[in-house]
Amino acid sequence: MDATAPPTGLDFGVFLDVRRDQQPHHAARIEAHLRVEATGTGPRDEMPALDVALVLALDVSAARREPAAAALAAALRGLPDGVSFAVLGGADAHGEPARCYPLGDRWALAGTREKRRAAFSAGSVAPASGDRPPPGYRTWLAAARTLFAERPLPLRHLLLITDGSGDDPADHDALRAELDRCAGVFTADVLAVGGDWDPAPLLAVVETLYGDAAHTPDRFAPAVAEAVRRLRRVRSPELPLVVTARPAVRAVELAETAPHAQRLTPVHPPGEPRRTLFPTHRWEPGVRDYLLTVHADASTDPLGELLQLVSVRIADTTAPLVVRWLPPGVAVAAGGGGETLQAMNAATRMRTALDRGYAALDPLSRSEAEQHFGTAVRLATEMGADWVLEVVRKVADIVDGAHGVVRLAPAVDRGTVRRGRLDLATGHRLELSGPAGGTPRPCPDCRRPGGPRARYCIACGRRL
Repeated sequence: MDATAPPTGLDFGVFLDVRRDQQPHHAARIEAHLRVEATGTGPRDEMPALDVALVLALDVSAARREPAAAALAAALRGLPDGVSFAVLGGADAHGEPARCYPLGDRWALAGTREKRRAAFSAGSVAPASGDRPPPGYRTWLAAARTLFAERPLPLRHLLLITDGSGDDPADHDALRAELDRCAGVFTADVLAVGGDWDPAPLLAVVETLYGDAAHTPDRFAPAVAEAVRRLRRVRSPELPLVVTARPAVRAVELAETAPHAQRLTPVHPPGEPRRTLFPTHRWEPGVRDYLLTVHADASTDPLGELLQLVSVRIADTTAPLVVRWLPPGVAVAAGGGGETLQAMNAATRMRTALDRGYAALDPLSRSEAEQHFGTAVRLATEMGADWVLEVVRKVADIVDGAHGVVRLAPAVDRGTVRRGRLDLATGHRLELSGPAGGTPRPCPDCRRPGGPRARYCIACGRRL
């Protein structure tokens, strides 16, 4: 898990923005904006298809079986050659997920013949007998976990296509337990068809298994193709962010704020109390923003000196978190780093308000929804986040954006609300400015980072 060399095809930049001067306390809490920039290197832009294992699970009711089977057949014909795949659909006599393809083996390797046979077999997907609902999310996940144990390829991914008919609220605790067993084993995307599904368990699936959720029409083959293309853009399936702390640090927390909003689970290597690993998944070229929180005891530290509290590393790139405890009576001055924290915290409050607003609409609570949407609109107006205003306008009229006054539409469509909740999970990214000082440019020859205004590399002399 703790790689010490960069993965093939990616270089990393790690940048920390923190208010340099801090008030000393025996339980000081310090927040920093952590940005990780991944840059693609090398000739290839996609993960080789031979490194991908894909399970497609078709979780639909009997009423939707025929159009879903036709869409599944089209999706299978479009798989890239070389992908290992298996198809689950329908249920056997005991109500367990049935394997639609391959017919004899557990896995198939996509090629012209196999894709043609798989597409033909998609027509045999049978609904559960006795008018029972489909097996349900927990059962599909468990079946996929068993399959992936037999196919330990670098990229293991479940694509769950569901209309929600198999969802049982009484099974949600068991679903949570199964998600914990699947975390780190494979990732998952959800394609929701129709409009009669509860977004909460679907969001739990993609948030725990680091995937994307989307609403799609019954003809979902293009959505499957896009999901596979997105999956193959991954250059590294898993990497840890490693935080190494000095003894005065009592605890560290890390939460991703963009492109996904999620708190990362710490892993403590045995015998290494000063190091904390935060596993991350599905790295491709792009930018990720995190909120790093450090809890430290300043009671034995010197005052007025620069101190490195922690270092953050991904692959072979490291950045330090440096602060200075102020002497008694010295006030913390404005500036001095941390300029992006306010925007990051405001963005988090804005997204939270949107989530709570949509949650209040399902079931309907007009006053509560208007309050949360009003908060999101006010923050979005201040930050220039126009996409937030467009999201709110789908369900409400914006009366006064600057003061956060909105009025819900007289009739709010339930399907629009549920699709909106899925879209919020993975559909938008808030653009934050880079950490103070700009983004260092790596030298194209020796890869040593240089300052944003540097013209020559100080290591090898190349002109930047």
